[in-house]
Amino acid sequence: MLARGTYLTVASLRVYPMKPGTAVEARLLAPLYVRNTLVLPQGTLLRGTVESLTPDRSARLWARLNGDFTPFHHPLVRFQAIETSGQPVSIQAQPAQAGLPMVNLQASSGSRRHALIVQAWNGMKQRVASTRDYFTSPGLGNRLKLLLYSQLPYHPEQINADTTWSFPLSEALAVGQLQAAGAPRLAAAPRSRRRKPAPAPKTTSAPTSTPGPASPANAKPHWLIHAELETPLNSRTAKTGDPIQARVVEPVYDAQHHLTIPQGATLVGRVTTSKPARSFGRNGHLRFSFQQLKLPAQPARTVQGSVTGALAGGGKQMSMDAEGNVSGKSNGSVLAPIALGLLAGHALDTDGNMTAQTGVASNGFGVAGRVAGLTAGSRPLAAAIGFYAVGLSVSSTWLRTGHQIDFPQGTRIVIDTAPLTEPILKPQLGSATAAAR
Repeated sequence: MLARGTYLTVASLRVYPMKPGTAVEARLLAPLYVRNTLVLPQGTLLRGTVESLTPDRSARLWARLNGDFTPFHHPLVRFQAIETSGQPVSIQAQPAQAGLPMVNLQASSGSRRHALIVQAWNGMKQRVASTRDYFTSPGLGNRLKLLLYSQLPYHPEQINADTTWSFPLSEALAVGQLQAAGAPRLAAAPRSRRRKPAPAPKTTSAPTSTPGPASPANAKPHWLIHAELETPLNSRTAKTGDPIQARVVEPVYDAQHHLTIPQGATLVGRVTTSKPARSFGRNGHLRFSFQQLKLPAQPARTVQGSVTGALAGGGKQMSMDAEGNVSGKSNGSVLAPIALGLLAGHALDTDGNMTAQTGVASNGFGVAGRVAGLTAGSRPLAAAIGFYAVGLSVSSTWLRTGHQIDFPQGTRIVIDTAPLTEPILKPQLGSATAAAR
């Protein structure tokens, strides 16, 4: 039985209008197990409905400063059914809110600290790669539409593809009910731009959480444990030394398929580093590790587990280094305010064509500012609009408070730890179906 309080993490399949009553389809991002038996595989299709909209006051404020008077909202979505090969299976779940793009954070492969010039060069390469991906990855049409929306004084709201929600079941769901309805329907795998094959990262593992990839002879063996945070963490409130707890959500087997760590085992640890985000764009930092593993009906065991991956909301604003430190990314590039300042000052140059120069200079306040700069025929007005854009860019890049690191309850994490020396259970043929019931 899927117990009450079990978290489901889902991502929307496509773009939907942000209106109450809109039907939403989503795919399950992580598999669900019951008594160490797979019940809902990754990709299972769920259906829900937008119940209501709640104001997004932070987005509204910055949008108005940029000439966008759209009343931004967060959609409140309630998922009501799991799609199967037979009849849909109804579920009772708490409403999902504050949907965010969610990505897999993965620890970087190395911990070398480079010189500033190397860091700048690597940052430039990342920006070039991001620009290339913007135009070559699927969904370009929607991205261009959002770019146009960002310049308009008002535009429709929408739920973007891959918007992600994490929500708990409010009532338990019987596994027998799922099995009677048929096999779960799987959503089509999301399209991705074709890339050259690359080695599998350290944080990935087989669906059964088998041992990690092959390593050199002198390297210590390790398990990759998929767990779910039971203790919410935020860099604003967490303190170094605070206790934390996570629950294993996928069973771990050894090479002989002996159950080593069962689903439901508990990991106990503590916060090792926590710094809140501060003014002038200084981002928050958070690091935590695990020192104890509690197995059913057995004494607690000492482990040394570090976080090597996480499925985190707002992941595009966070990064994880090789030691497991999670920190916010920079609010913006230093080049943007400089470029905007040069363009704004260009309007005051009396040697060129005034129409062209005022059009190039008036970059603030979206389309409204550009129209005002072109039609007014005033170089000072165009320059003022341009320097207003410089002020906003400087404020958002350096003066705003940096990004906090937020891992709410139910966040999926991957923990790298040494394997246990003895299995707790050997497989028994024909027991999987009975265990699920």
